[in-house]
Amino acid sequence: DFYAMNKRTLRVYGFLEDATGRLLIAFERFRGLPLVKFPGGGIEWGESHQTALCREFQEELGLHIAVGPCLFFNDFAVQSAIDPEVQVQSFFYAVRALEPLDSLVTSEVREVPENDGERFVWVPAEEVLKLPFTFEIEQAASRAWAASKTPQ
Repeated sequence: DFYAMNKRTLRVYGFLEDATGRLLIAFERFRGLPLVKFPGGGIEWGESHQTALCREFQEELGLHIAVGPCLFFNDFAVQSAIDPEVQVQSFFYAVRALEPLDSLVTSEVREVPENDGERFVWVPAEEVLKLPFTFEIEQAASRAWAASKTPQ
């Protein structure tokens, strides 16, 4: 019925760059699904976007961040790949690390792990738009991030 289809999930993601302009990308397997995305995740009840994003970076990367401006959000309807009864809205923010990035555990391997889990990879700015982002939202967000880097 109409009300059963009225579920939404709000998600937040961060564009984290290192000193050389590389962008941190997450290669993840979640419930068996291969995902190429940005670091971040779901907003819990009662959380602000900024609080949720700080929590996600702390949980996933052990990193304290400051949240900057929102560079993109999807203003088009997207059905969740995890639960077809849910519509997804994602917000993408510029973030910066509040501590040195040399302690981050990252990989050179641009592949989704075999088992559930995440692998974080620094990707040079000029290669970001060539990445096989899993979902339309991330593809659009990566274009918005690239546009934010181009002098107007």
